[in-house]
Amino acid sequence: MHSRPEEGEASPRKLFFADVMLGKLARWLRILGFDTLYGAPADLSEVQVLMSRGRIVLTRTRRWSGVYGVLILEANDPMAQLAEVARRVPLYEDEVRFLSRCVRCNVLIHDVPRSRVFGHVPDYTYETQERFAQCPSCGRFYWAGSHPSRMQEHLQSTLRWKADSLRGPGNGPIR
Repeated sequence: MHSRPEEGEASPRKLFFADVMLGKLARWLRILGFDTLYGAPADLSEVQVLMSRGRIVLTRTRRWSGVYGVLILEANDPMAQLAEVARRVPLYEDEVRFLSRCVRCNVLIHDVPRSRVFGHVPDYTYETQERFAQCPSCGRFYWAGSHPSRMQEHLQSTLRWKADSLRGPGNGPIR
């Protein structure tokens, strides 16, 4: 993993755009908390607009080859793509905001009172979980279950980051 050029300085937040060939990668970047748009730019002018807004454009297609700010990925596997992005951009552990974004719409999720989720999540989930979060855009609810710990293990083995890097906001239980 890369070490920071100057210790103690805050990292600039990295913004990404993943083309339609990289949907699973977009989801993993969102799981890590990176603002990641997903879609199909029609032409070079759309790619240039994305880059002018500070986005790193990720693709597997060669048609944007040679365009500054476009990162053409070699890997086919989504986790190998994530490792490639982490190495080439690079991504730093202190930039991670694990499970802070909706994996569907890319919007930051917010903690909600437990009472708000009653009737919207399975009964067992409501009875066994204390903390919940919700996407203000699509309304999807999030909670700590077995998925976050499995995601952490998968990410740790792929990126070789410490477990502390992959904790939820506030260092409390992961959503």
